[in-house]
Amino acid sequence: MQAIILAAGRGSRLTPVLKGRPKCLAPVGEINLIEYQLAALRSFGITDVCVVLGYCGNQVRQAIGDRCHYVVNRRYAKTNSLYSLWLTRNWVQDDFILMNSDVLAHPQVYQRLLETPGNALAYDSSSGTEAEQMKVAFRENKLRRISKKLSVEKAHGESTGLLKFTASSIKSFFNAAETALAIGGENQWAPAAIEQLAREMPIFGADIADLPWVEIDFPEDWHHACERIWPKIRKAVVSSKLKHTVPSPAALREILLESEVA
Repeated sequence: MQAIILAAGRGSRLTPVLKGRPKCLAPVGEINLIEYQLAALRSFGITDVCVVLGYCGNQVRQAIGDRCHYVVNRRYAKTNSLYSLWLTRNWVQDDFILMNSDVLAHPQVYQRLLETPGNALAYDSSSGTEAEQMKVAFRENKLRRISKKLSVEKAHGESTGLLKFTASSIKSFFNAAETALAIGGENQWAPAAIEQLAREMPIFGADIADLPWVEIDFPEDWHHACERIWPKIRKAVVSSKLKHTVPSPAALREILLESEVA
């Protein structure tokens, strides 16, 4: 299985936290976001990962080295995640996870998504009431709408930005991305392609409302991630590896990078 991490954005709203670093290198506890994501993926046997770079891409390369394949969105300042996604069309060849680089999610979120048959989207049914949130609507647990503009009354929750697609859907998926680009232009979110694909084939929902996760867009999201979400993830990681022993920060980071996350 493969994975695509969309990490081209600058994250300008997080400037006080990032201090010039790209969004995916935001620190959470003993590790940064993308390092944790890679560790989580590896814990489920997913090591073939493509990272789409843009803003300060060299910093990301220095942080994670040769563990990933890289695609560079040189037009990141004028495009959005849909265009970044489209740039991976010649790389992906197998079942794959698609994810945003600003999502911190408990290992069981990944597990629940992977256990959902076919194409799947992890969503939180307890969320989706704010304008900034990427809202979703389902019919018989099949995705029908995914948009920030979806009304709260019609929404069934918020997308976590974690999705899974089968190899058999790749051609249709990137055709949908190309169609969305042609209709709405390059400055769109990746969900424009996902909604287009949902008209052709089923994308099932995996509700993770009972599990900790956060999308980090604003400084308050980062504080929530560090103070509330990360401690729960840390506890899960430590208990799975070291039972009740509390490791040093350096030891915990080593555990994560050894992929003992699940």
